[in-house]
Amino acid sequence: MREGLAREFPDAVRAAAWTRRRAGGRRPALWHEPVLWAAISGIGAGVLVSFVAQALVGLAGEALQALRGPMPFTLFPLVTIAGTAAASAVALRVGGIPALALYLAYTALEAALRIPGVVTFCERSGGGGFPVLLGPNQCTPAGFLISFWPHAIGIGLGIVVARAITARGDGVNSLLRIAGGYGVAQLVVVQAWAAAVAQTASPVAGGLTLAAAMATAAAAAGVIAAQLPRGIRVAAVVAGISLLPWITTQIPSGLRSLGTTVPAEFVGPMVIAILIQPVVAAFLLLSAAITSRARFIPRDTA
Repeated sequence: MREGLAREFPDAVRAAAWTRRRAGGRRPALWHEPVLWAAISGIGAGVLVSFVAQALVGLAGEALQALRGPMPFTLFPLVTIAGTAAASAVALRVGGIPALALYLAYTALEAALRIPGVVTFCERSGGGGFPVLLGPNQCTPAGFLISFWPHAIGIGLGIVVARAITARGDGVNSLLRIAGGYGVAQLVVVQAWAAAVAQTASPVAGGLTLAAAMATAAAAAGVIAAQLPRGIRVAAVVAGISLLPWITTQIPSGLRSLGTTVPAEFVGPMVIAILIQPVVAAFLLLSAAITSRARFIPRDTA
C-alpha cells in the first residue's frame, strides 16, 4: 500500500523526505555562558515555558467550562513540571553541573521564602488549607515537602531533556537572560512586598503596591535588556509571551468575577489584578528603551 501511494503521489513523498532531512538533525541550540548567567538563563527558560504552559492550561479550563464539564483533576502542576524541566535542562546544558546546582539553590531559596506565608495561612485557616494531589496537607511538615513533587519530577525530566539541547560556543542567550532577570527580580520584590505590605495594607493599597513592585521587577529586566544585542526587540518578545496567560486566563476569569455580585471593597483589587500584567509588560519595554537610549546619549564632561 505504501509503495502504491508513493507511485501515485511522488511529489508528496519527495516533500516529506526533504522535511525529514531538514528537521531530523536539528535540535535547540544555545550558547555556553558563565555559571551565574547560565543559571539565570535557566530561570528565564522556566519563566517563558511557564507562561506558555499557563496559557495552555487556561485554554483547557475555558474549553471545559464552555462544555460545562467539571475538571477531573487540576492541571496546574503541569505548569510547574514544564517550567522546572525547562530551567533545569537549560542550566545544565548551558553552564554545566555548577549552573544546575545554582538553579537548585535558587529553587530551595524560593521554597524557604514560602514558609512564612504558609505558616500564616495555616494559622488563620486552622490547618485546613492547601490540599495537594499527593500526600497530606501543606500545613504539616511532610505535606509541605510533598507539595514539591512537581519540582522533583521537573528536575528529573530536565536532566534527561538536556541531552536534546545543542550547546554552541561562548555567547549570550539574550531572550533567556532577560526573562531570567525578570524572574529573579520579581521573586525579590514580591517577597519584599509580602513581608512589608501584604499583611497590613488595605486590599486596594495592597494591589497598588504589588503592581508597583512587579513593575519595578520589569524595569530591572529592562535594564538588563538594554545591555544586550537587539535588547529592545528581545524584551518585546518576553513581554509578549508574558501576556499569554493574561489573555487566556486572567481576562476571562476576571471579567466573569466582575460580572457577579462582588462587594464594593473587592472591585478595586480585582480591576488592579486584571490590569497589572499589561502594565508590567509596558514597564519592561519602556525601561529597555529608555536605558538603551541613555547609553548612547553623549554627556558633556566639561
